[in-house]
Amino acid sequence: MPGNPRKRLERLEQQVAEIKRRESPAKCNCRHFTIAASAEFFEAEMNETCPVHGFRRLGRINVLNVAIVDKGKVTERSQGVPELVQEYERRLARHCQRMLEEDDPEDL
Repeated sequence: MPGNPRKRLERLEQQVAEIKRRESPAKCNCRHFTIAASAEFFEAEMNETCPVHGFRRLGRINVLNVAIVDKGKVTERSQGVPELVQEYERRLARHCQRMLEEDDPEDL
């Protein structure tokens, strides 16, 4: 019998594992709760898409006001976050409206 059966079995197991990995369903990255402390972080979060739903839902958004004091100079890291949250909420509303319009039976 040519070849080592143990090595053949290992190769088959590796191939099955690779097939399973490739065919596994996408994982949802939507959130139930998001803490927005810096504009850079929140902008990255709101621009990311969900592999399952397309539009990524961030759930309840809590805006934290963060100020950093360095050598007497105050730098506010949360500057611009409220505006980004408003932009995200507008996008969410447009997305929800589109979803409702697609499900409208009068369009059929």
